[in-house]
Amino acid sequence: MPGLLNLKRGTADSSDTALVVEVASGDGAIAIPDRGKKFVFITKGSAAALTLGTPTTAQNGVEIDIISTTAYAHTIQAATIGFNDGGAASDVCTFSAAKGNRLCVVAYAGDWWVMDNINGTLA
Repeated sequence: MPGLLNLKRGTADSSDTALVVEVASGDGAIAIPDRGKKFVFITKGSAAALTLGTPTTAQNGVEIDIISTTAYAHTIQAATIGFNDGGAASDVCTFSAAKGNRLCVVAYAGDWWVMDNINGTLA
């Protein structure tokens, strides 16, 4: 089979499908990879305050999946842009205090678009 093509970047390489796993055991920023998909498992033993920066258009298609492994009201903030291009009206996702809560977002055109949200409130 011929090589895969990424219409925006040319010939694909293994970093196009790179899978990164990160543990968030404290508060802080979630690093945005240049390509691929990233899983972030929240393990903090109290409510974590996490932030997502603004993706560049070069990061279009980057997917970040944030999953709670502890039963606390964790927050994920996209301060400048909000989620779904919503600005301040939807810049924080607050999980209910339950294990398995999840927020999955994809970067496109400088925004974070919600693909899946389990027990998170956007406000």
